[in-house]
Amino acid sequence: MTTNRKIRTRSAMAIMLAVVMLTVAACSGNNDKNAAPSPSASTAANGSGNGSAASDEGSGAADDPLGKYETPITVTTVFGLSDQVQKAVAIKDSVVADNIWTRGYERDLGIKVEYKWTVPGVQFEQKLNVAISSNDLPDVIPADARQFKMLVDSGVAMDITELFERYASDFTKEMMEADKHIGLEQATVAGKLMALPQVGGAIDSSSMIWIRADWLRKLGLEPPKSIDDVMKIAEAFTTRDPDGNSKDDTYGMALSKDLIGNGFGFVDGFMEGHHAYLNGWIDDGAGQLVYGSVQPEVKTALGKLAEMYKNGYIDKEFSVKDNAKVAESITAGKVGLVYGQHFLPFYPLQDAKNKDPNADWQAFPIVSVDDQPAQPMIGGSTPTFYVINKNMKNPEAAIKLYNYYYAKDPALSPDFDPAYHGVNGELEEKPDQLHDLAPIRSYYPQQNLFIHQSVKRFFTENDESAKENYWVKDNVEQIEKYKAGDNKLWSTWAWSGPENSAFNVIDGYEQQGLFKQNGYIKADTPAMTQKGATLNQMRLETFTKIIMGAASLDEFDSYVEKWKKLGGNDMTKEVNEAK
Repeated sequence: MTTNRKIRTRSAMAIMLAVVMLTVAACSGNNDKNAAPSPSASTAANGSGNGSAASDEGSGAADDPLGKYETPITVTTVFGLSDQVQKAVAIKDSVVADNIWTRGYERDLGIKVEYKWTVPGVQFEQKLNVAISSNDLPDVIPADARQFKMLVDSGVAMDITELFERYASDFTKEMMEADKHIGLEQATVAGKLMALPQVGGAIDSSSMIWIRADWLRKLGLEPPKSIDDVMKIAEAFTTRDPDGNSKDDTYGMALSKDLIGNGFGFVDGFMEGHHAYLNGWIDDGAGQLVYGSVQPEVKTALGKLAEMYKNGYIDKEFSVKDNAKVAESITAGKVGLVYGQHFLPFYPLQDAKNKDPNADWQAFPIVSVDDQPAQPMIGGSTPTFYVINKNMKNPEAAIKLYNYYYAKDPALSPDFDPAYHGVNGELEEKPDQLHDLAPIRSYYPQQNLFIHQSVKRFFTENDESAKENYWVKDNVEQIEKYKAGDNKLWSTWAWSGPENSAFNVIDGYEQQGLFKQNGYIKADTPAMTQKGATLNQMRLETFTKIIMGAASLDEFDSYVEKWKKLGGNDMTKEVNEAK
């Protein structure tokens, strides 16, 4: 879900399955630090509503990132209800206004949160657009990238650069460091921090190759070390009857009709093996950013894909199959290699494992076409920006709420409290303890990597202390159950396990410094907004025709020229002006 918040253990599996194309992940477990001490008040400081300091009303906590206001204050915001929250509302209709978070804010911070309105999450964007148009806005505004830009351009957003430096807790700042300041960069305009970023995990979006290792073993093949190896494996999976049914009914590599995107069945990872970055902006070597989809490396990769399609290594009907259909092919055992992201063990690979316990899907790093290492591209880490209204009376209170989430939710926090972390199959009994009831949320960006590293330490070094962590304990226990024979928990092993798992691959990328950062991760420029959809459709149509042999490879050159004339040059100019 770049998303991008990761799911929390199996209790969230229903959410993941409902949003197949979103990334998913992190899990829960145990930690001895179950209670957080009440924050203390601090010395008063005067300020105004311009983001420089706390106002007189809350002066008792002005210098304390988690200090309690002597005189309680109210912060207004708006809220989109997730599916889980809507289920909680059905159980307890007052749960949005009265929950573990709102009670904690009042008790520990002296902050009462009031909602100007709430709507189901699917209606939130439209509702907020109306509110922005009518300037009927709360103190804290949860905005997507486009709305964030609107709020900055219209002068609604407060410059919180100094506020954040002063009021962000030490642990909050540690989380920004773990994110490599990617989220802060996304929330910064002209050198000024204009919102609090809802940090996710940028590295979680990286590509990897999922392969049926049982087919590799049967055919006497090794895991791929190059693009040529990928093509040879695809050939063998197509022509050498890897499922042993004496039928010509398998093919080498799964591909979705959408070709490019987040999830699985896309060509992004294959392209990255050719040093081509379809949705990224890359340095041209002279300090200028250029768009990845129009670079010559893409043409080379398209030629390889066309060759694979012609030889039958790619499903001949891929152009009419969406990801659900690709998932059906994987589950049916008709394909043995697919490029995808970390969440595939949960969907669709667990379904494949349920149907055929011998299906040994394993994760491998993307591989290169030459002697230069393949680099998976990562983008931004922030899907939501908490904009502080310039008219907010106590703007530092928003940062305190931000700190409070970091204090209570991440299992690495000194003040971690599992009661705030969510419910595992206990929604009926604890509808008010969902983590997503918090109106301001942000996450440990390397949570999933941390889980894997701790799980690996437990299984390879017999380090029992790893299980003391709330997140790690659950993964370890599920893997132990899988190893004891519970095949339905295979996905946890394939996701966080010590070898050939999703995060073992991502750990390798991290250790080798292979991640390639997209050069432009901010809101769409005007030309992107106006012309991006048309250009993307032209790209999809051209690339599909080339792969299927309906157009020559040289059609790519015509596509590049059209892309530039129809808006690409404008986009490039705007990106370089905005970087």
